[in-house]
Amino acid sequence: MRRRALLSASALSVAGLAGLSGCLGDVRQRVSGDIHANHATAAMHSAEAPWLRGGLSADADRTFHAELFTEAPPDDAELFTADYPRKPRTFDNDVRNDDYSTGFSLLAEAKMPREEAYTILPGGYGEEGWEGWNSVSLPLGRRPYEDGAGLPDDLRDADELVCTMLARYEADAAPSRATVTVYGKEGDAVVREATAKPRFRS
Repeated sequence: MRRRALLSASALSVAGLAGLSGCLGDVRQRVSGDIHANHATAAMHSAEAPWLRGGLSADADRTFHAELFTEAPPDDAELFTADYPRKPRTFDNDVRNDDYSTGFSLLAEAKMPREEAYTILPGGYGEEGWEGWNSVSLPLGRRPYEDGAGLPDDLRDADELVCTMLARYEADAAPSRATVTVYGKEGDAVVREATAKPRFRS
């Protein structure tokens, strides 16, 4: 009897915490306002030439990676590998020079076989929003390359590809956690999901 009562109490506690999280999300939404995706950039590259340090590569078993940037990285922080193409307008430049007083950025990567190549970008299914006081939900859409059409010529012989995406969100407060979900073409299936946290936080 005592064990049954304890189990019931535990179940109520879990349900209570879930309900509390939702309530905190509603309160945060009212206090800090909505979250909006402002713009995003995505690029395809071979998994044999990884771009992000600690991200996806041909040797990694993971197929999805996501992290938040809520403040500028230290000047001496090496975010990208030697394979990353450094140009005037790059992910590295955007991450370092963003105005974090008005929002935050999400850097996400998805790995797939070349025959199943797709790009990930914000929007399509679901809306960005607060899940709790410091946590947000950031849905992404999957946009396939039909029969490889549109893929750069230098990637047509690659076995695996990685889509690296940087999205900028406008928000009055910075989250410490994000549930990042990639939905299928019709929005009825979850293709990838990960929890993103800030790489740097002072």
